[in-house]
Amino acid sequence: MAEYFGATVADIFNTMPERFKPEEAKDVDIVIGYEATGEGGGKWTATIKHGTLKVEKVEELKGCKTTIHADAEIFVGVTLGKITAIDALTSQKLRVVGDARLLMTLLPKIFVPFTVTPRKKAVSARAILATVESRFRPEKAEGVTMNIGYDLTGENGGQWTLMIKDGRCTVREGFAEDLAVKLIMDADVYAGMMLGTIDGASAFTSGQVRIEGDMMAAAATTKFFHKYVDPNAAEAEELICLRVTNSIDQRFASGPVMGRWFAGLKEKKFMANKCPECGRTQIPPREICAICRVRVHEFVELGPKGTVTNFDIVYFASPDPLTGAVRDTPYTPIYVVLDGASEQDAFAFELKKEDIDRIKVGAKVRPVWADKPTGSFRDVLYFELDR
Repeated sequence: MAEYFGATVADIFNTMPERFKPEEAKDVDIVIGYEATGEGGGKWTATIKHGTLKVEKVEELKGCKTTIHADAEIFVGVTLGKITAIDALTSQKLRVVGDARLLMTLLPKIFVPFTVTPRKKAVSARAILATVESRFRPEKAEGVTMNIGYDLTGENGGQWTLMIKDGRCTVREGFAEDLAVKLIMDADVYAGMMLGTIDGASAFTSGQVRIEGDMMAAAATTKFFHKYVDPNAAEAEELICLRVTNSIDQRFASGPVMGRWFAGLKEKKFMANKCPECGRTQIPPREICAICRVRVHEFVELGPKGTVTNFDIVYFASPDPLTGAVRDTPYTPIYVVLDGASEQDAFAFELKKEDIDRIKVGAKVRPVWADKPTGSFRDVLYFELDR
């Protein structure tokens, strides 16, 4: 059976009885005919009478007050909202014989919208690693000789080495002796990063990914391979276009969401907001969840203490481009998951200089506040070890 937009014409009619809302059709007495032409098409009638529904596949449309005719692909597209009914009608790709208002008024009222049931299957880390050699880009690794180790824990995990040499990449189980870098993570985290459902930077700063060896080598590996595409996806990979205005000659206030953040700092509190769908906390708070793209209204207080998930000790500081001033080194940016925050939401700040020699992943830290907070980014001076 031919599929269009992940569904067949038969799927729409087979689900009609469960999508029917009898309470909205008590005063309706009508027979509607449907003809979908082309591959996967056919003829159906929907008899609606005083809160009852009967759907039949027929050889010929008879006794219909209104009939709807369209190519099978157009019919599915209009039903799913991928193609607007008005555009289909005006372009004659969809034709209604009888009362055309049914499409706009009656049908949306008495039927729950049809949706496609997801059919994606889970992809294992082992299956993704099996595609590494075919995704290798030799033109990006010219002159590179490197062994990269993956230590993946949990179900479907294991140990692998990616061996890049002479413009070729081979994968073998186990570790080679001369690894340039080793990446350690749960197998599900690796799969999520490859599929794009887990952000790589967030996974690193939250401690879900550990790197042993040359960190720059780990970062460079991304350019050596084409992006992994899930072969089990119900539809082809979607290209998303976001229309944005790059520059506006105007000033804007920070708004009520960031206002809550700065008001919290003035009271020595870290205020985040929590996504109603995925439950992820956002700090500083933002109006829209970066993962689910829904508005976030619930505010929660985090911390003030937290756990260090990663850190960097910096021995070189480039000059400030505006003033030319150079800060004292070494200094240590730390990534902190505040108490009560979701594990992906690491909050970056600087560590007290006297604690640099004793800092480690997993350490508890606490903020040191300015004597008189004013509701600005200067209210937190730094974090220190929670002795």
